[in-house]
Amino acid sequence: MSRSVRAVLGTSVVLGALVTAAAAQGASAARFAQPAAAAADSSRAAMQDLGRQLFFDTTLSQPVGQSCASCHAPAAGFRFPDSKVNQVFGVATGAVANRVTARSVPTVMYSAFIPKGPPFAHLQLAAAPPGELLFIGGMFWDGHAATLEEQATFPFQNPNEMNNVAHGMGSPEQVVRKLAASPSAEPFRRVFGVHVFGLPTHAIFADLCKALAAYERSEELSPFTSKFDAYLMGRATLTPEELDGLRLFTGTVDGKSSGEPWVKNAQCAACHGLEDDMSLPSLFTRECYANIGTPRNPTNPFYFMTDPASNPLGFNPDGLDFVDLGLGDFLYPLNELPPGNEGPGSDGNGDWLAANGSVKVPTVRNVDLRPSPDFVKPYMHNGVFKSLKEVVHFYNTRNLTDAGEVFDLTAPDPYAGLLGTPLWPPPEVNSPTAVANAQGFPAIEGGLVGNLGLTDEEEDHLVAFMQALTDGWFPKNPHAAEFLAAVQGP
Repeated sequence: MSRSVRAVLGTSVVLGALVTAAAAQGASAARFAQPAAAAADSSRAAMQDLGRQLFFDTTLSQPVGQSCASCHAPAAGFRFPDSKVNQVFGVATGAVANRVTARSVPTVMYSAFIPKGPPFAHLQLAAAPPGELLFIGGMFWDGHAATLEEQATFPFQNPNEMNNVAHGMGSPEQVVRKLAASPSAEPFRRVFGVHVFGLPTHAIFADLCKALAAYERSEELSPFTSKFDAYLMGRATLTPEELDGLRLFTGTVDGKSSGEPWVKNAQCAACHGLEDDMSLPSLFTRECYANIGTPRNPTNPFYFMTDPASNPLGFNPDGLDFVDLGLGDFLYPLNELPPGNEGPGSDGNGDWLAANGSVKVPTVRNVDLRPSPDFVKPYMHNGVFKSLKEVVHFYNTRNLTDAGEVFDLTAPDPYAGLLGTPLWPPPEVNSPTAVANAQGFPAIEGGLVGNLGLTDEEEDHLVAFMQALTDGWFPKNPHAAEFLAAVQGP
């Protein structure tokens, strides 16, 4: 039961004396309200069904053959479905041969709950040190789309994705022409009207994106049916390994933020939070942005996609010097400054927003969902890591050498005078203001990344717990529709 429902029930006690007098009027109103609600539910279901068909429609790319699901496949947790590409590259291939995206494919599962963008400053998050500026909201790794509807406009027009481009620009006209001739045209008319294709192009394109967003807000993409959800409802028991992973994840004995401290805290819940109140959805992300010091992915083919003749809109002009500034590539231009506030036109204050290299903290729900045990999923925004174990080991040891030394990434030369070899390559963006726990403070002192002090076995237990977040453990969560009601709209 949600807080709003409880509030309504509390109010009904106060209004109890009026119930008898209003009974006849209420019954009459109910006869109208129920059909209206049913009609709204039916309309939403029809929109979501259309959105699903559009999501899997392979006729809307140029050339044809690529759909939204080509990159966001259900069997892979709505991430990229080609194990070999994931293993070798870590990023996605597009509709045109030899074109790739600069970043890995984010999941669209549970994206219904992402706050509207652009990313806004937030100072109240419990995980933040006093005074630290955090940003929340927006779609994509860098938050550059405000809503799911806006997000849906980009892949169609990205030359390295679905490639509907003309005259040096993205072309909604191409998309709409394909849609009108596609298998989705008739269901599109049923939802938006028989004369919908007589509307202006921008209106048809907006309806297309509206339907896709409706599907992304459906229960199919936010089912809340993992073993952990069953555990919350008293329908499952976590294994000792999963329970220890939960305790490490939250740093508490019972896995709740208010619980007694556990012997160790891996600090995961600081960014991948969960709710103590079962009436609220545990999303396993606080929808914030962070630079955790992820190294660059040297096998990303985007570094070599430098030919403006063959790909004038999507080529990489920087070649091997390309640096993904993440949020800093979006927020600083919003403030009329160059990307990252670097180079000509900068205000000389460096990364004062602590945004450079920061990317959206994704949900870890379905982080291990894969079509087969040997299937490789890429991790991080650039796909540099290839297993959950590798991810957890990175979080645990980023600031360590093989001799057990701890080094400070804010030092002028963090690697000078070390006796051992650092366990990881340097961060792609080593912003002294943005990198989380750059100094390598231990977890016991609040260090979020880099020196957690976990054993190999404890790393495995964290992986086991995150595997318990894979949906499909039971058929349907009765709370899912309630969780989604607040974000589905009318």
